[in-house]
Amino acid sequence: MEYYDNTARGLERGAVSLLDDVGARSRFLTRTYLNLTGAVLAFAAIETFLFAFCGDAIVNLFTASGKLTGIVILALCLGGPFVANAVLNASKTKFGQYVALAFYVAMYVAIFMPILAIALHFTDGGLRLIGQAAGLTVSMFVALTAAVFVTRKDFSFLRSFLVFASFAALAFIVASLIFGFNLGIVFTVAMIGLACGYILYDTSNVMLHCDESMDVVASIELFASLMTLFYYVLHLLLSLNRD
Repeated sequence: MEYYDNTARGLERGAVSLLDDVGARSRFLTRTYLNLTGAVLAFAAIETFLFAFCGDAIVNLFTASGKLTGIVILALCLGGPFVANAVLNASKTKFGQYVALAFYVAMYVAIFMPILAIALHFTDGGLRLIGQAAGLTVSMFVALTAAVFVTRKDFSFLRSFLVFASFAALAFIVASLIFGFNLGIVFTVAMIGLACGYILYDTSNVMLHCDESMDVVASIELFASLMTLFYYVLHLLLSLNRD
């Protein structure tokens, strides 16, 4: 589900990792992860509000829409990043970057509505499963982030594989919508692995390649990777619970 192209990311010449000022590097990383935390909290707050006050309406909407729900989510996954990139490329200001981040939060709020509706209204212990998925996602994200920061390894070599795997996954998703087959647990596990690869790639970009002024853009990349991981971890837990 992550197809973010990071075209507005700072290039090697201005990379924060090349700065002699340790304080500047620290401030950049702090701003990046504070932006990420704020985006995650905003996502959680909006979803909580929507399901607290409009939960039944959301369930009825997605129950009635059937296959159209999958098509809408696919359209969001494909079109959303292009819109966000257009905003980033059109505006070099912090305000434009924050608009793009807010757009990403809104996009993932919409993407998560169907799976959260299933968890909360059609699954025994759905709220517990959501909590477990969130805990597992955060634990995996922290572990992967720590691995990059401790080893300082550059994972930019993963880019070609991640792009190829993303388009392959997209082809499977489109085929499942057209022919009506279930992608299954193996696909879900593969998508979790793909999301982990994106987290390694994005984190190494943040640490080694991003310009110090691009903390919001860096947080967008990390947010997209984190939410993709959360989506498929939750999907896996729901699948195992049904089985």
